[in-house]
Amino acid sequence: MNTENCGRLPAMSTAGPGFTADCTHALKREGVKGKRATVTLAAGRLVIAGEEGGAISIDPADIACLRVLHNEDRYTDYFHAHIVRTSRRDLLVLSPLTNRDPHYSATMRALAMAIALSGGMARIERGRSPYAAWQGTVVVGLLFLVGLCAGLFGLFGLADRVWWQRFGPATALALLFFGMLWNAKARLAPRPIRDLGELDQWLPPANASP
Repeated sequence: MNTENCGRLPAMSTAGPGFTADCTHALKREGVKGKRATVTLAAGRLVIAGEEGGAISIDPADIACLRVLHNEDRYTDYFHAHIVRTSRRDLLVLSPLTNRDPHYSATMRALAMAIALSGGMARIERGRSPYAAWQGTVVVGLLFLVGLCAGLFGLFGLADRVWWQRFGPATALALLFFGMLWNAKARLAPRPIRDLGELDQWLPPANASP
């Protein structure tokens, strides 16, 4: 495993990084109680403890996939992480209570380092949620099909028009569709990271105000 980029992340200690998260339904199903949960990385394990009791302790070697997500558009700026474990099929969702919490960033970086050092760089992913990554591409694709059908109809209803008048809108939408398709596949959709430093693009900055 290539660990040359591990030095970009903070070293773990007994008193490792931590943050406060919303106590989601996924956490409550496993016995974490309360509206909030404290997420800490200490002694080599990720511990999620509810403010009213209950806790989950996870060995980084048991994490089949850590997906660090950031959905951002005109109305949304939402950081969260998904954890899938080898020992259980249930998905755990970690959402920091304070959206741009630098302590969340430090915890995710340290957890990613622990997973990488356990031999699992391919188990770390980054990107937007699949819905956020693909929704625009799907909408434009549907509009392209509508424009194409309109152009084909023009072969009969607009026979006096030149071809570019009939298929111009569909052509423009096709170019936009393939551009958005490339962007979603190459940049936005979740995929394994190339190195640990790549996570910085999908986490709140270190100097963000909690």
